[in-house]
Amino acid sequence: MKKRIIWYDARSNYSNLEDIILKVNQSNNFNGILYHAHQVKEFIHSARMNIAILVNSLVELEDCFEKLDGENGKIIIVSKDIDVLNRAKEANFEIGIYIYIDDEESMMKACIEGGNYSYLIVEFKDETNIPLELVIAKLQPKDVVIIKYVQAISDAVVSKEVMEVGCDGFLFDTGKTEDVFQLNTVIEENKKTSLPVVKAKVSRVTHLGPGERACIDTTSLLTKEEAMIIGSTSSGGLLVCSETHYLPYMNTRPFRVNAGAVHSYVWCPDDTTEYITDLKVGEKVSVIDINGNARAVNIGRIKIEVRPLLLIEAEYDGRKINTIVQDDWHIRIFDGDGQPKNATTFEVGDEVLAYECEPGRHVGVKIKEKITEN
Repeated sequence: MKKRIIWYDARSNYSNLEDIILKVNQSNNFNGILYHAHQVKEFIHSARMNIAILVNSLVELEDCFEKLDGENGKIIIVSKDIDVLNRAKEANFEIGIYIYIDDEESMMKACIEGGNYSYLIVEFKDETNIPLELVIAKLQPKDVVIIKYVQAISDAVVSKEVMEVGCDGFLFDTGKTEDVFQLNTVIEENKKTSLPVVKAKVSRVTHLGPGERACIDTTSLLTKEEAMIIGSTSSGGLLVCSETHYLPYMNTRPFRVNAGAVHSYVWCPDDTTEYITDLKVGEKVSVIDINGNARAVNIGRIKIEVRPLLLIEAEYDGRKINTIVQDDWHIRIFDGDGQPKNATTFEVGDEVLAYECEPGRHVGVKIKEKITEN
C-alpha cells in the first residue's frame, strides 16, 4: 500500500500557526509543510518533513535562492507560473505545479501540464470529485504525485478513495490543532495492517443444536481470500470465509460473512474485539485474507436468526481456540492450505487457519491479566 502524502498548508498564517506546526511535526502521518515564499526559514520543522515553498514570481524565486543558500536538495518549489518552475528546475530544485480548477479548461490544463512535474497540487472551486477523478485517470500513466487541497477531514477521507486508488495525498488547511490530530488518527485507522495467521489442528467437532447466529453484512465487496476472525474466547478465532464462493442453490453474497453464534468475539481494527451483539450499523470490523493482511470495512446490517450450530475446536501451540458457526454445509472456513472448506466436513486432525493471541480482553481491548477461558 502506497504511503499517503499529507502536507500542512502554512500559507494562511493563522495566529496559532506555530502551535499547529509543532503538532504537525509530532503527527506521524504528516510528512510535509507548504509555506509562502515570504515565510522561508520562519518556522522550525523536523528533518523528516518535506518542505515546499509556493513562489509567485521570478523575483520571489531569486530571493528564495539567497535565503535557502544551497538547500535546493531539500526543498520543493511550487508555483502556478511555468517560468518560475523552469527556472527552479534549472537550479536543481524539485518542482510542483499548483492549479486552481474551476472549469473544464483549468481541469484539462491539470491533465496536460500535471504530468510534466514531480508534484501536481490541485485546488477545486466545487465540492464534486468528478474533476479529480478525471485528473487521476488522465495522469495514471505519469510519474506524478497528485495532491488535493482540502479544508475538511471528511473531504480528505472521501478523496483518498476516488477512482479506488484515490489522490496521492492532501494539502490540509486548518487553523485548529485538534484537526491535525483527528486527520492523523483517521489516516492511521485506515492503514492496512497484518495479523499472524497460523495453521491449527482440529481437536473437536460437535453438533450443538439450535441457537442464535449472526450474519455480518458489510458495505464492501469482499474477496474470495477474505474472512473474519470469529472466536469464542480472547485467545483467537478461526477464519470464517466471506460468502463469495459458489453455491449450487443460491447466489453468492460477497458483502457477507455468516459469522457465528451471538456470543462470539469478532476482531476489529487495532486488534480490538467486539461481541457480535454489540456491533452496530456504521461501525467497523476487520476482514483478513489468508496471508494475514487485514483491512477495516463498515457494517451495513447485522442479521440474527435461529439456526442449528456447530462447534469447531482447534489447537495451536498447546492453546485451544474454538468457533461456533451455523451447522450447515454452505458455511466455509479456510483450511490449512488456505482453501475454503465446508464447515460440516471438518474432522479431528484436519488443519484450519486461525488467529491465535495471548488471552485477556477488557471491553474488547487487549490487556495483561490472569484469565482462564474454556
